[in-house]
Amino acid sequence: MIDVRRLHLLQALDQHHTVAATAEALNVTPSAVSQQLAALAKETGVTLVERRGRRFLLTGAARVLLDHARVIFAEMERAQADLAAYAEGTIGVARVGSFATGISDLVAPAVAGLRQTRPGWRFQVVQSEPEESTEMVRVGALDLAVTMSSVHLPPEGTPDFQLDPIMVEPFDAVLPYHHPLAASTQLDLATDLADADWIMSAPGTAWYDCVTAACNQAGFQPRIAHTVGEFSAVFALVAAGLGIALMPRLAWTGLSTSQVVVRSVRNGPRRHIVAVSRAGGNPEPLLGAMREAASKVPVPSASPLIVTGSGAA
Repeated sequence: MIDVRRLHLLQALDQHHTVAATAEALNVTPSAVSQQLAALAKETGVTLVERRGRRFLLTGAARVLLDHARVIFAEMERAQADLAAYAEGTIGVARVGSFATGISDLVAPAVAGLRQTRPGWRFQVVQSEPEESTEMVRVGALDLAVTMSSVHLPPEGTPDFQLDPIMVEPFDAVLPYHHPLAASTQLDLATDLADADWIMSAPGTAWYDCVTAACNQAGFQPRIAHTVGEFSAVFALVAAGLGIALMPRLAWTGLSTSQVVVRSVRNGPRRHIVAVSRAGGNPEPLLGAMREAASKVPVPSASPLIVTGSGAA
C-alpha cells in the first residue's frame, strides 16, 4: 500500500528539485526526505529519482505515479469537502427500513420531500418487518428502522439503540357500507362492536395482539369469523358484508373501495410508531420529514372511503 504522505513528498520534490529545498518547504529534515523517498521506492518497487549533482530528477515511473497522485489528492479534497457538508447536514446517505404501510404513508412522502429540500441526500428504502428491523439496525444493514410498539422493540434505555417517536397510530373501524352503524361518526369499542363478527389476522401477529388486548381491556373477547394476513383481503371481506375489522390507520389510507366506511373508535387500540437507530446516531433530516408526513395522514370522515391504491400489512 502506497503511503499518501510520501506522494506529497514526491510532488514537493518535483517542485523544488533538491532535498534541502524540499525539506525546507515541508518543514522536515533533509534526512527525513531521503528516508521517505527510499521508503516510497520500496513500496512501489521502481526507481523514482535520479541524482544529477545537487538536483534530483524524477524518472518516468515517478511521473506516472504523480499523474495518479494528482487524482488522489483531488479526490481527498472532495472527500474533505463532502465530510464538511455532511457535518453541516447538507449531504448524507441513509438506509431506512419500514413495514409496508409505513413505507407508503411515512417513508415514501418523507423521502420524496427531502429530494426537493435536501438534494445532496441519498436514501435507500428497504421493506423490513418489526421482528427483523432492530437486528438490521444493530448489524448496520439499516441506519434507521421505522417500526411499531411490539415485543420486538428494544426496551427504553437500551444502550445500543436510540428510539424516537414518530406518531401514535389509532385503529379505526372498517364497516360494510350498509352496516347499521355506518351512519355513526364515532363508535365505542365495547358498546358498538362487542357483538360483531370480526375479521382479524392470525394469533401471534402484532395486529392481532394489539386489537385483542384492547377488546379484553374493554371487557369482551372478539368473535373472530375470518382470519387473513393481507389488509386488501380484509377490505374485500368487509365489503362483502362478512364482518367488521379494526384497522391501523396507516393500513386503510392507501386502499380503494366504495363499499365500506371507516369510523374512529373511542377506547380503541393504538400503537406507537417509532424510529430506531444506533445509539449516538442522528436520525435527521428523515425523522422530521416522517413526522411531517404523519401529520398529514387522513382521518376517518363521515363519508365512505374512496381513495386509490392497494396494500398489505
